[in-house]
Amino acid sequence: MKPSDDPRSPAWVERVPANLEGISIVRLIFIFRAPGCTYARSPSGGCSMCGFAAMTLPPSKISKEDLIAQFDSVFDRPDALSGISEVDLYNSGSFLADEEMSPEVRSHVFARLGGSSVTRVLIESRPEFILKGTLREASAHLSPGVLEVGIGLESATDDVRERLIRKGFDLPAFERAVAVLAAVRARLVANVLLKPLGLDEAAAIDDALKTGRYVFETAKRLGLPARVALQPVFVPPGTPIEKEFLAGRYKPPSLWSVIGVVKGLHPLGGVSVGMSEEGLGPKRSPAGCGLCDDSLRHALKEYNRTKSLGVFDSLNCSCRLAKPGIF
Repeated sequence: MKPSDDPRSPAWVERVPANLEGISIVRLIFIFRAPGCTYARSPSGGCSMCGFAAMTLPPSKISKEDLIAQFDSVFDRPDALSGISEVDLYNSGSFLADEEMSPEVRSHVFARLGGSSVTRVLIESRPEFILKGTLREASAHLSPGVLEVGIGLESATDDVRERLIRKGFDLPAFERAVAVLAAVRARLVANVLLKPLGLDEAAAIDDALKTGRYVFETAKRLGLPARVALQPVFVPPGTPIEKEFLAGRYKPPSLWSVIGVVKGLHPLGGVSVGMSEEGLGPKRSPAGCGLCDDSLRHALKEYNRTKSLGVFDSLNCSCRLAKPGIF
């Protein structure tokens, strides 16, 4: 469906092929039209690459009743969850932040999904909101192992995460949050950003691989089921990264680099690739040389669906070795 500015209609709803523990499934992506990220509205201005503000409304223009109405407008349909194994709930911010999604809204949502046949529910949150108290609504309605919480770690390198990406939290905050997830028997998905501002292609690849390894090692130490969501940067309008892009000082990563990082992290644990590009076109999105773009994107979508590295075997193009650092 198309995005809407109606406070009682969701910003986006989409069904997408995916893979859940080795089984091909369909996941339902549901994006609330919500107030958005508290951190992005702070004086810091939020993360350097974030363009999610376009999918939000001012807090004064949306109520908890509106948010519940958005959810019910889709999930009241008899066939809403037909064939759906996973529901991904996004609010362009932190689902566990009371200021963004009230406990009443969370309780309503989790109660509805807890009574369904869905086997995985994904939400996202900054670490400071991941507390046993804020997870009480999920724990009351969802079976252990159903809830998966995404954290935008982006990079395990302090300088990259704090200065270049401007995440506003450190590794101890991340590790405290994932310890809470382990304690309540939830699951972790850690977003890893590929090619933030300030890194060239080779350095970006190295940083993503280092970050993925850190996520899997940390999760293993805690006994926490975890996967990595690799997020290749695209260039949304009205962001600091767009300013650098328009000045010719930034270019999104090569799709060959995306595939290379997937290959590097695949043996360590579950990996998925964010394919969102917001309809921005090839210059603002990860790409190849133009001739190979479609085949590379198709292969990445197939990897998300099958989790098989074999989907990359037949790929080849002269642009693959055109720049140092490209796989």
